[in-house]
Amino acid sequence: MFNMLKTDLRRIFKDKLFLVICIICGVFALLTPLLLYAVGSIAGDAAQMLGMGMDAKTLFFQAFNPVNDFGLVASVLFCIILCKDYSQGTVRNKIISGKSRSAVFLSALVACTIVLCGIMLVYAFLTLGVSLLLFEYQATPFTANDFGYAVVTLIFKLLTFVVVSALITFLSVSMKNAGLCIVMYIAITMLFSIIGASFSMVIPMVTDNEPLKFFLEFMVKSNVFLSTVTGNGTTYSAVDVAYVLISHAIYFALFFVLGLVAIKKKDIK
Repeated sequence: MFNMLKTDLRRIFKDKLFLVICIICGVFALLTPLLLYAVGSIAGDAAQMLGMGMDAKTLFFQAFNPVNDFGLVASVLFCIILCKDYSQGTVRNKIISGKSRSAVFLSALVACTIVLCGIMLVYAFLTLGVSLLLFEYQATPFTANDFGYAVVTLIFKLLTFVVVSALITFLSVSMKNAGLCIVMYIAITMLFSIIGASFSMVIPMVTDNEPLKFFLEFMVKSNVFLSTVTGNGTTYSAVDVAYVLISHAIYFALFFVLGLVAIKKKDIK
């Protein structure tokens, strides 16, 4: 298993698309803060009224968004990288050499998780570094509590990309080619985002219906692709932590099990 994982990691690092991901990472990390700074300079107070984050803290946490900007681009390119395992016959060779299908799936999942989480960390900290040259970290002085909140948020954000890695690995096994894998990934993540955003808009309108309000809030807070709980405050309640951990565990388990079932049924040629 460990040798197979090393092989999978080596294959990802040697793939030309990984170099493309690294280049895009640097470009997005540089341009996103600069663009927001330019817009803020031109629009002035109007930018704040439009809800545009003009501090380094916001940009740092927004860098982990899996359905926008670099997070979406990186995930899509990883779909292509993992699908090459099947289109180029790499998985077939592993199975012929005596590796179980479960081990093949698990190795691909761990490799994808390590590299995707690593590249997202690099992107986020590059974004933070550039942002700190242009903006304050936050409007209030930075305290030990802020540091603790940032560390916990960072862990939560990485958990989201653990789930994303499980989804990508599952789709790479289930789909016939990289194109379908990309389409399905975008469709699934966008669907979750649209549903979550729609529910968020409805919540203020149902204040008189407590059961419905609770249901809508539950669906929004447990939506791992929307990130309404993480990175939007200064502290986490026990309920917030429960929402994050339980929802991520459920989604990860779902995609993990579906991936195992898919690879065991897949006709690998």
